[in-house]
Amino acid sequence: MQPYNHQQSLGHLTGLASRLFNRLLTLRFKQAGIDMTAEQWGVIVLLQQHQPITQRQLSEWLYLEKSSVSRSIDGLERRGWIERQAAPEDRRSKLVSLTPKSLEVVAQCAAIATQVLEDAQHDVPSTSLEQSKLSLSQVVTNLRALADESQSESNH
Repeated sequence: MQPYNHQQSLGHLTGLASRLFNRLLTLRFKQAGIDMTAEQWGVIVLLQQHQPITQRQLSEWLYLEKSSVSRSIDGLERRGWIERQAAPEDRRSKLVSLTPKSLEVVAQCAAIATQVLEDAQHDVPSTSLEQSKLSLSQVVTNLRALADESQSESNH
């Protein structure tokens, strides 16, 4: 086994890539006149696929702290892009969904996100890219299982 090299570790490289991607995405949104962060975009993408959902579900699915998701939702709600309503089965729980006003900005953001992704993947051979996606998907699966296992152990 090779000695640990932080600069070449999977955790460091994926974290760095994520931060750089998010920074560029937020910058491109700003350049297009859209006041949205990459984190807020992540909330919107999830809502497009699964709305309405609770704030708790958003936190769990995005693997983010409730406070981070709440801040993102607050900002999106102030802009009129999402709305919160009490859940019928539990009035304390809030269901989050996109508003009709968000549809125009969502389409524009999707185009920007697609371009950022294409720019980030420039000069990466498609076979390497596909293998990287498969490998990272397996790493994510492993990490989720480990997190769930650790969570259940800490609850006992």
